Amino acid sequence: MAFNFNEFFGYENSINQHPDQVLIFGFGIIIFGLLGLTFVAFILRKIKLIAIIDHFIAPLIISLLLCLVVAILPTLILYLLASDVSGVKLVYCWVTIFTGMTFFCFSNYQTIRNWANLSTRK
Repeated sequence: MAFNFNEFFGYENSINQHPDQVLIFGFGIIIFGLLGLTFVAFILRKIKLIAIIDHFIAPLIISLLLCLVVAILPTLILYLLASDVSGVKLVYCWVTIFTGMTFFCFSNYQTIRNWANLSTRK
């Protein structure tokens, strides 16, 4: 059985029938994921579990922010300009961007953190 970019775990028919909902849910998951992780980080900071925030939640928040910024351009290109692209391919594009951003943020979190601290100290 070969991998096919037109299939998405059996949900390809519903994804391709409602491409507008794919966009709404895609950006909604990113935004509400940011809000949820920020709320969890706030609660963990009050409990004094800073290590969990530094090693897990903060890189995820940064990766979701970068994913939101980076995913806008391919979405505009694939959905608006190339209207023949299916919703499944758009979902795969978002999954690839999120996976890449997550690996980047987890592996370079200290550098990103130091860069952010330097830019705020003036």
